[in-house]
Amino acid sequence: MSFHDDCFVLDGHTDVPTRLWEAPADLGAAQPDRHVDLPRLRRGGVDGVVFALYIPPPLSPERGWRHALELHAATERALEPLAGRMEIVATAEDLRRSAHRGMTGVLIGLENGRPLTVPGALDACEKLGVRYVTLTHNATHEWCDAGTDRPAHGGLAPAGEQIIRELNKRRILPDVSHTSDDAVLHVLDVSKGPVIASHSSARALCDHPRNLPDPLIREIARKGGVVMANSYPAFIDPAAREADRKRLDLVLPTLLATEEAYMADPGAHWQERAQLFVDHPLPPVSRDRFVDHLLHLVNVAGEEHVGIGTDFDGIPEALQGFEDPSRFPDLTAALLERGLDKAGVRLILGENFLRVLAQAEAI
Repeated sequence: MSFHDDCFVLDGHTDVPTRLWEAPADLGAAQPDRHVDLPRLRRGGVDGVVFALYIPPPLSPERGWRHALELHAATERALEPLAGRMEIVATAEDLRRSAHRGMTGVLIGLENGRPLTVPGALDACEKLGVRYVTLTHNATHEWCDAGTDRPAHGGLAPAGEQIIRELNKRRILPDVSHTSDDAVLHVLDVSKGPVIASHSSARALCDHPRNLPDPLIREIARKGGVVMANSYPAFIDPAAREADRKRLDLVLPTLLATEEAYMADPGAHWQERAQLFVDHPLPPVSRDRFVDHLLHLVNVAGEEHVGIGTDFDGIPEALQGFEDPSRFPDLTAALLERGLDKAGVRLILGENFLRVLAQAEAI
């Protein structure tokens, strides 16, 4: 624990803003129906965490942008009473400074860049402190192909290429989690700075389109970027992946049928939608499988290009032994037990992400 406390620890992807929009909560107190709250972040020694503003794929660019602003406002309201303990930050140096002051720094990401075609949205992202943009989600949109949908652009449309250039200008990292394989290569070709995958694991260990194949992992590393492993059991373990595929066949019709009602009144509908997953649980998956993915990423990309983006509060199940941020010290111990040296573990826990964030600022 003393070594872990001495590390800068960062979770590179959580969906806390969506949970706050669904039902406001006191993040300063334990929240048993969520993964992330300040007490568990403190117990886990987590110094920084990314709150992703998630835009559901069916929303038009204009409506999606309004939703992003609603999520940001919900985040600001939740953090206001936690002043002095938890704060929104915008740079790598801000993250370090918050940690030195005993605070938890919150970095803002935008998950699903579809709204960036709305006039003024890119400039507003910069002003709001958005530091990475996950270019799409589960659906291909007007300028980027998704890994879980039919391609339409061979990666990026011309408008997508221009958006990558604009992100570079604004010190915002392009994030290729959720994009198609061709889109990953296209982004790497266009971007003048490093590229990240904020919450993607290794396809070699679990054949899911949300995961990255080894050649793309190497290319992201060659460009100086970071691949941050996702802790969702369905992306980690083949048996859980197959169970999740069958579950989606059962629950997706209801999710689609209730989408409009949910967006109009999330407080009245989020629990019933969440219950669909509770009623069809995945088989349990241990933390060891997550460690397998991290070690594979290290073997493929090198320890300087690996990080962690748990997807907490955006996933219906967590791993056994890594149920929430309080278990980060156990993950550190497991990595050391599996043969990684302390310098490598320190890089994976947060230093690699700080480096690419600083490089984006320098661009």
